[in-house]
Order: sequence, then structure tokens, then C-alpha cells
Amino acid sequence: MTRMRYPQATPTVFSGAKAFVEQHGVTVWCELCDTVTPDQWFHVTATARQLDCLRRYSKPERYLQAVLKAVIADFEERPDAYECRPPVQLKGLRMTEAKV
Repeated sequence: MTRMRYPQATPTVFSGAKAFVEQHGVTVWCELCDTVTPDQWFHVTATARQLDCLRRYSKPERYLQAVLKAVIADFEERPDAYECRPPVQLKGLRMTEAKV
């Protein structure tokens, strides 16, 4: 099974974020990409609650935020591994909106 990278530079959302992202990050990312419309802003909290893979968590937005932060940190660390632009963009200091 493919594991998502969690670069050391990734801002920590909660204490178990690294383990969650490494184990479930790819699943969350794939479901997110299947759920949202590319290049359109979406509300992180509302979208996290729609993802089946996050339904069992009391605050699913924390888990989605952890995955998004890991993807951004990985892009900053290894930009050549991605197409010409960041795979995700964030809006707001509290990561209220994002687009992929």
C-alpha cells in the first residue's frame, strides 16, 4: 500500500497527525480529488464531513487539514515531483477554504 509522505517541515495539526497522514493520507487525498471540482474553492469543514473515509472521526476537518498541510509541505520540499503548480492552494489563516 502506498503511504503518503509527511515531511518534517509539515505544521502539526494534532499529535497523531503524522501517523494518520502516513497511514490514511492517500485514501483521503484520492477521495477528496474524486469529490471536489478541480480549480474551485471548497469549504474544508463541509467537505471533510462529506468524505466517507473521515466520517468516523469527531472532527474530520482536522484530519483533512493534516493531509492538505502534508501535501503542501511535500510540494515545497520536492517541487520536481509535481506538475508545474502546487497540488493544493489554501485560503485563510485557519484553512477555511482550499482548492485542488
